[in-house]
Amino acid sequence: MVYWNNKLGKYKALLTNEELALNLPPTILATEANVKGMLEKYRIVYLKPSNGTGGYGIFKLSRTDTRYRLANGTRHRSFGTFKGTYRAFQHAKRKKVYLVQKGIPLLHYHGLPFDLRIMVQRNRHRKWEVTGIVGRLAMPNKVVTNYHSGGKPMPVEKLLSPFMSNKEQLSYVESLKALGIRISKHMSGIFPKFRSYGVDIGIDKEMKPWIIEVNTRPDKYIFNALTDKRMFRKIIRYERFTKLNR
Repeated sequence: MVYWNNKLGKYKALLTNEELALNLPPTILATEANVKGMLEKYRIVYLKPSNGTGGYGIFKLSRTDTRYRLANGTRHRSFGTFKGTYRAFQHAKRKKVYLVQKGIPLLHYHGLPFDLRIMVQRNRHRKWEVTGIVGRLAMPNKVVTNYHSGGKPMPVEKLLSPFMSNKEQLSYVESLKALGIRISKHMSGIFPKFRSYGVDIGIDKEMKPWIIEVNTRPDKYIFNALTDKRMFRKIIRYERFTKLNR
């Protein structure tokens, strides 16, 4: 089977691994019926362009017993019916292909949601290695955490500190790194030309990691925004290895 290098194609590729599938939030094409069904089941969903990058064009759709709320960027609109809500979304998305994904109740730091970016690259020995992991804290009232959409890069240790001890963090972060490597090994069997992956992980209130997205051309400069530049320097160094060894 051929898998396209877009959000839907990569999601379907990840689904073929039974172990990784347990960490995937349900994701399908955003037809009107699919969006309505997912919203009724989960109450919060995200609408994402299948070919989008950088968090652009992402909508958060939620419902209460009486209202529907559609958010994009810092714009939040409220509707009395699903039909009206979907019509507004359809107008905004134009002709782009969108997906609807179950909303993950992300952990919050100082009242703001965050997720993590795990950078995985091939090393000198062509083995997959985690070269960086960074947290992305959403801006107030923003739908996404992405760096290019205003997300604030932060050390993972700081973001996880309210939820676990330093000792627990070490073990937990190692488990996240192992997940990043499993994902990269699996994806490289389907998309063999890529030498690095940016794995976006959301953590829910039970501390379960969810695979939000896998980027085949990950932005490395988010790591340069951290005060500690060691991860960024390592990422650049590994990128040079792969260019020399192609």
